[in-house]
Amino acid sequence: MKRMRLTLGMALLSASAAIAQKPTIEFSGRGILALSDGDMAASAVVDGKLMKEVGVKDALSVYPLPLKLGQEIGSTALSNSAIGWSRTAAVMSDGRYAFVIETRAQTTDSVKTVKNVATDFPAGSNLYIVDISNMAKPSTRRVSVGKNPLAVDMLGSNMLITSEETAKELRMFEIGAGGLPTRNVPIALNLQNARATDVTWHPEGEFIAITVEETKEIWLYKAKRNPQGKIATFEAFGTPAKLTGKPGPGSFTPDGSLFIVSDLKDGAAGELVAIQFNTTAADPKTAEHKVVAQTPVAAGVESFAISPDGTMIVTANKANSAQPWESSVGKAGVSLLSLAKDGKATKVADYEIEGIAPESIIFDKSGDNVAVSIFEYFDYGRRDGGVEFFKVNKGGTPSLTKQMAKISAPKGCHTVKLIP
Repeated sequence: MKRMRLTLGMALLSASAAIAQKPTIEFSGRGILALSDGDMAASAVVDGKLMKEVGVKDALSVYPLPLKLGQEIGSTALSNSAIGWSRTAAVMSDGRYAFVIETRAQTTDSVKTVKNVATDFPAGSNLYIVDISNMAKPSTRRVSVGKNPLAVDMLGSNMLITSEETAKELRMFEIGAGGLPTRNVPIALNLQNARATDVTWHPEGEFIAITVEETKEIWLYKAKRNPQGKIATFEAFGTPAKLTGKPGPGSFTPDGSLFIVSDLKDGAAGELVAIQFNTTAADPKTAEHKVVAQTPVAAGVESFAISPDGTMIVTANKANSAQPWESSVGKAGVSLLSLAKDGKATKVADYEIEGIAPESIIFDKSGDNVAVSIFEYFDYGRRDGGVEFFKVNKGGTPSLTKQMAKISAPKGCHTVKLIP
């Protein structure tokens, strides 16, 4: 009888230990960069009510890793916007500089409501160059890069920015010493009543993918180089792949074999679409690009991330969490999917989160942990934002485990980036 009681006690103790978590944050890398749009509540996309708080402005925050209680957090006021697809920041591979585009500018304190958040904010024009070598004290410079810059991506020292500026819808900047552009190459995409809303480098650096939201097309462009070996322009390579809904952000798999793009369906459940680009065609005019897989996902997947080994995808599911509070508000969440080499993805599990409008999600450097931005919380006091974390449990059937601790962030946290 004593042996039974001892065995039972040990089993209960073991179970308690398995359930217990340390209130620490596991996330590998040098740091995390977060952008917060202090201009509006998440529900403004529905009713136009900005619900501003006195003294709250747009901000960039830098969280050094590993996180410790009481450590100094870097922060600077910096105009940025949640309007778009969370492609508003890029970090250099050496982690010294971050670059932030101002898709839309901040409103004055007197503006309380807008008819349409996508069109009624002041036009943006700036690229902010942020020195984050000292993460506790980031410093900022700015340069003008065109009307309403929409997306930024970086590979090595070459940066791409799309904007709404006619005949300069795409710009390539070569970044030199001090993080400053040394070359500015404007490229006309000849779009008619349409915008290049996303741009992504292929890992090998010879191709880029450009999303044209209004025509629901994903284009492949190839770099053309000058005699000195520098990129002089980009030219269309083949005919575009077509989506059926509203194309959101896209990303190449780590080996460059597939391009995954979010296809939103106007509030309904969306899809992740896998595209196989033909990059080897002898004649660019004959290159055909194929949609090879379509995987149903939750509503409002405005961001997803592919694991460093290319076997998993995590999605940030906004769902209808951003409804005005007097409406029927749903739960946001995170989903884990496995990804096969042929582009077929299989949902493993969904995980609810308490926050509102998760708009950005990333893996850490090791692929063992995930961070997701939270625009704000269901809090009648200060409606701050945050960053929440999940541990990735790898194996035959992977899973996520919510980490106990989280980061508080300024209101409107909409983008998170890894500082490698």
